[in-house]
Amino acid sequence: MENTNLLVIFLTGLTTGGLTCLALQGGLLTSVLAKREEEFLNTSSKKAIAVSRLGGTHSTQFLPILSFLGSKLFIHTLFGALLGLLGSAITLSPITRGWLQIAIGIYLFGIAGNLLNLHPFFRHFVITPPKFLARLVKNESKSSSLFASALLGLMTVFIPCAITQAMEIVAIGTGNPLYGAAIMFAFILGTSPTFLIFGFLLNKGSASFKKHFPTVAAIALFAMSIYTVNAGVGLMGSVYTIQNFLEAAKSTSTTSNSAVLGDRVQTATINVFSNGYSPRNITLKKGVLTRITLITDKVYSCASSFTIPALNINKLLPATGKTVLEFTPTRTGPLAFSCSMGMYTGRFNIIN
Repeated sequence: MENTNLLVIFLTGLTTGGLTCLALQGGLLTSVLAKREEEFLNTSSKKAIAVSRLGGTHSTQFLPILSFLGSKLFIHTLFGALLGLLGSAITLSPITRGWLQIAIGIYLFGIAGNLLNLHPFFRHFVITPPKFLARLVKNESKSSSLFASALLGLMTVFIPCAITQAMEIVAIGTGNPLYGAAIMFAFILGTSPTFLIFGFLLNKGSASFKKHFPTVAAIALFAMSIYTVNAGVGLMGSVYTIQNFLEAAKSTSTTSNSAVLGDRVQTATINVFSNGYSPRNITLKKGVLTRITLITDKVYSCASSFTIPALNINKLLPATGKTVLEFTPTRTGPLAFSCSMGMYTGRFNIIN
């Protein structure tokens, strides 16, 4: 998993990750800003207050935001290194990661339901911090000091959103402390602009933003829930994924026989791209030794981590080069393959 594209991780944080983290941790930042604003209004001159009322902002108001985000970035980077170190001692199979993906998707759905107040049941999906942490948060949120905001930023590691948990799983999968730290750094850095925008809009007192934010965040979470569950299903080796259904709907033929079949050895070639595999459907014979040549050319996405879940095969591919895998199909029917995150899938069609 060390070939996972850090840019993709950053973009995940910039989009859905920022929203999910904000839905869960935004209250901490809001409490700091509220106290800072109260202090500002009590100590500022009439001129400064007038400027604020006219829509101006005071730069000191952004200091607690930066303090909060800086400490959050630091603690998650450190935690990523620890997770990478832990991953060097354990190995998660593709099927195990698939189940984790599905669990995360269900959790995302629950958080979205809670945001929209669909049913009291969805309150059970909200992570409640330990009582001692809740008391500490309550005490520190009453302070306007930069230390208080930094401390609250450190506490976010105990209240991870669903996407953060997914990134933590990726960090464990690297089995490398430095790369685990890089993954968490890239992800948290990606979430930071969302928190900055949130803080800016709170400063502006945007009633419209406060009113519509839960709905916007919930819609994004519902979409991410479907995406995550679908990825988990693909990672478990199932052919029943959204992308496979779409491909079947677009074509009357679901097979693309690029293999050279034989009685003793059969061969096939798969071109690996940053956005998937080609061909995605290959016909093979049961009980015949199979050699698959995987060709990569400047591939830096999770597609470079090629897995066949049912056979517990997980191969890291070079960014550019050729890699040969060997296995023998033991039963007829579909045999799925995918990337290490279940985003890009395909299948071998095993025949007699």
